Formats: sequence, structure tokens, C-alpha cells
Amino acid sequence: MGLFNNTNQNIEAVLDKVLYKVPGTDTTITWADSVEGIFITGATGSGKSSGPGKHTAMAMLKADYGFCVLCAKPDERSRWEAMAKAARREKDLVIFNKQSGHQFNFLQYDLERKGEGAGDVFNANNALMNISQLNRQILSSGGSNNEESFWDNALRRLIGNTISALILADEKVSIDNIRKMVAYSFKEKEDANLYAHLLRTASTQENIDPAQREEAIEELEEMIASNYFINVIYKIQSAEFAGEEQKYDATLIEDYWFTDFAELSDRTRSNITESLMGVIQPFLSRGILRNQFSSGLDNELLPEKIIEEKKIVIVDFPIKEFGFAGMIASIIYKSIFQGAAERRKVGKEANPKPACLWIDEYQNFCNPQTDAQFQTTARSSWISTVYITQNMNNLYFIMGNSQPQARAKSLVSNLNLKFFASNADFETNQWASDMIGKHFVDLDNLSISKEMELSKTKHQRLMSKITPDHFTTFKTGRKVNNYKVETAVFKAGKTWGKDKANYAIVEFDQKK
Repeated sequence: MGLFNNTNQNIEAVLDKVLYKVPGTDTTITWADSVEGIFITGATGSGKSSGPGKHTAMAMLKADYGFCVLCAKPDERSRWEAMAKAARREKDLVIFNKQSGHQFNFLQYDLERKGEGAGDVFNANNALMNISQLNRQILSSGGSNNEESFWDNALRRLIGNTISALILADEKVSIDNIRKMVAYSFKEKEDANLYAHLLRTASTQENIDPAQREEAIEELEEMIASNYFINVIYKIQSAEFAGEEQKYDATLIEDYWFTDFAELSDRTRSNITESLMGVIQPFLSRGILRNQFSSGLDNELLPEKIIEEKKIVIVDFPIKEFGFAGMIASIIYKSIFQGAAERRKVGKEANPKPACLWIDEYQNFCNPQTDAQFQTTARSSWISTVYITQNMNNLYFIMGNSQPQARAKSLVSNLNLKFFASNADFETNQWASDMIGKHFVDLDNLSISKEMELSKTKHQRLMSKITPDHFTTFKTGRKVNNYKVETAVFKAGKTWGKDKANYAIVEFDQKK
């Protein structure tokens, strides 16, 4: 039985532990605050990563948080190695990069992982569909319409029936086997009919010319030996499944490949096939996706270890070095980690601690739909999401064509602790100013009469507590600012200073 005996009261008590005190204030950030999400924004060179970012990361490292860290820049890994060493956490580091030799076959993971949902074809299918949506997001800034929905559904059916066939035939589920299945599949109904005829002729017990049967057997054996797809289909048809569920699955697979897929028009079938090949091609070409993500599953990379053993997994395929392949690699591992986090049962753990999904240059790794959904449940899984980006327009750009501003703000609004560093982006500054709010300010109004008599009256005006232009004046660190980074900090429910303000302007020391 776990430490908490499944009581919410004890769980909440642990979350009240102090993570750190915000510099220059008496206000504390607790574990509970951290698992409600953290958003850090500021212009390039504002000190957002080396100021509030570094301060937060060091506090989490010292509190033994587990980490999944995505790297956009080439120096990100070395920065984290230095911080882990300073926090005496070197033993927890797991570097996942080209040089490490680690492998993470994400399809194999989804089918073999622990838990009741293991082996669910839908999850493996969804992993590939996420890559398809990522391709569209990058190439066309997202968006969706009825036509795209049709092709998405068709692609999802093709992937699902391919993976299901491999599983029933006891074949390894890998990118290359998926490719071979689809590449050698029936191209038209006549191909399916020919195979069915040969199989029937070779196996029938009816009176038939022995020479004709022998010829059918030879031709069938040649087809099975030379065509991977037919080899898989033949294994399924020859198997004696004991369970009704497997028999039903086998029937569905046969119906799909012999009827649904085979009877598609050449153009439709080619479009669906080409969509799949576009998704899996990066995993077939020479590079990190083939070498690190297509085969093998190293124990050190299991995302559960980040949660259970407080490992610090650095996914080091920086976009500046590996481009689009690095982005896909990072997003694959990120989505697998999010899935593992959502399955977490904190109340059954003996010594649970939060884990962190840390993403600098977040705009490069954002999945608008899954990230928004994940954030709504991250607190219950004790997952702290720390997203760092330059400005809100970065997020608007990758949110797609349908209400990008509303979607971006909805996501960021669920990241409750926010740090605003120096910024010249008006949209971000105005949004931050509006969120922090307004207050009444006493103003003096001076007037001079015709007799040159001076009179003074007072009135109140509702004004921004912090104006948008104020963010442009914040200190940005480095020697010229005595290594001080200035930010506005805001979190609903927190108060700051003697006046109990809902925000504070604070300084972080880059050298501390």
C-alpha cells in the first residue's frame, strides 16, 4: 500500500511543500504551484532562461523532481548537465542523443508497456497520426477542413489495419514492416481475387486436377515467399485462434484488405498510401529517426523512470542541428511522456514527487490539441509543465487557422504561474498588462482662474497597474545590468508585498 493510503488529504499536504521563495519577496512557490503550470516569456536576450528559468530549474532539481527536457538549441544539454552537477543529480542524468546510442521504438513501447491499456492498437495508431498532423501543422500552419478529415480517417484506418495484421501474424510492429505491408498490398480487386483463387485451389478437398492443384500450390508458395503482405495475410488465415476477439479481428482485417482497400479507386488508394509513406519516410531514411526511433527500446528511456526513479532525461536532438527530424524526435518522446504521466496513480506511490516537462523555445514543440488537453490533467498527475517562449505571437502562429489567439490564450491561461521578462512585443505586453489588471489612481487637477488664482481638485482614474511599455524597461542581465534579470511575476491567488498586490516586479541573479 502506498504512503498516502489513497487519501486526497495527505496528497494535498505534501503538495504544500515549499519549492522556493521568490527573490526579494516573502512569497513562496510550492510544489502545488509548480504542478499548476509555469509560463516564462521574454524577448531574445531578456534573461528569461538564465533568470527565472534557471532559478526554477535549480529548485526543482534540488527537490528531486524527475525531468523530461527537450532541447531546441545545441548548448541546452550542456546547460542542464551543469545544473544537474550543481544540484548533485549527475547520477540521474540520461542523455538521449545521436552519440548515446540509445534507441526508442515508440510503436513497440505503446504495444509492450505496462498497464491495462498496453497493446491497444489505437495508441500506436495515434502516435503516427500525431506525426501526420505535425507535418501539416509545419507545412501549412495547421488548420483542418472536411476534406482533410476524410483523408485523416482513411489514413487512420490504413495504419490501424496494418498494425493489427502484424500483431495477429505475430510479426514485429516496426516502421519498416508497416512500409512493406502497405507497399506489397493488393493494388486492385483482381489481385485479391487471384490470391483467393490460388488459396482455394491449393487447399480445397474437392475433386480437382492434381496438376492444377500442384501448380496453384507452387504459385501460392512463390507469392508468400516474395510478398511480405501476402505472407502476413496467409499467416492470419492459417492461424487457429482460440479467442473470439482474435477471430473477430482477423475477419475485420480480411474484410479491409480484400474489400475496402482493394476496391478503392487507384487515385484514392494512391493518395492514402502516399500519406502514410510521407509519415514514415523520415524513419526509413538515414538519420536519427531511423537509428534512434525505428527499432530497439532501451530500458533507461522508459518514461515511467522519470516519474518513478526521478530520472532526468535530456532529449538532445536540437532543432538548430537536426532541423525537422529533431523536432519530430522530440515531439515523439514528449507525447509518450505525456501519456505515461496521465496514467500515473500518485496515491499508490510510496514516495511520490512531481516530475517536470521542461521546454525552452516551446513554440517549436507545441502540439495545440494534445498540450491543451494534457494541461487540464497535469496537476492531478503531479506534472509541472514549464514552457518558455519569446512572445504570444509565436504561439498564435502554430495554433492553426481556427481561432489561433483564443486557442493560444486558453492553453497559456492554464499555466498559472507566469514570469514576464523584458519584451518589445506589443501583443504580449498588452495581454500581460490586461491580465494583471487595473486600479484607481488619485490624480490632481490644477487650474488657473482669470484672476490668476490657482486651484486644485482631486479625482480618480482607472489605470493599468503595469502599462505595456513598462515591460520594455526591465533589466536583461549580463554585466551591464550587474547580472540582474528583472521580471513581472503573476499567479492568481498569490499576493505580493505589504500592499498585497496581485503581481510583483522581482530580480533574479544570473550568477547565483
